[in-house]
Amino acid sequence: MIPQDAIKKIFRMLKNYLAFSECPFPGNINLNRHGLFFILFTFQLYFMNISSPMARTGGNFPDDVAIFSHDADICQYLAGEWDSSLPQNRKTELSAEMDKNCSDIYKRQEHLKKKYSSNKFIIHKLNSYEF
Repeated sequence: MIPQDAIKKIFRMLKNYLAFSECPFPGNINLNRHGLFFILFTFQLYFMNISSPMARTGGNFPDDVAIFSHDADICQYLAGEWDSSLPQNRKTELSAEMDKNCSDIYKRQEHLKKKYSSNKFIIHKLNSYEF
């Protein structure tokens, strides 16, 4: 959480800057309005991102759901890599990786759906994968 006095100080500086066309930063640094806008915009984006880590990380899921999500992403990536025009050795590599990571992905998805049937947030995440 950002301290209230820091926010008030920033807005006071912005108000003075807009009123007097000077930026009252310490050390006699004068910024034009575009520079100040850039600094405040960056400041705002930074604190928006650190104040809502769930939005950045996709949420806080239980370990089994996070592991499933990681494996499901790998399966979708590998499926997108497959192409009939690939050389045989690449097809073999992709098949081995898909067997290793994706052989039971559908069963795992169904198990997790049953386990977390009362959690709409997790069910929404699990339903975002189609196999």
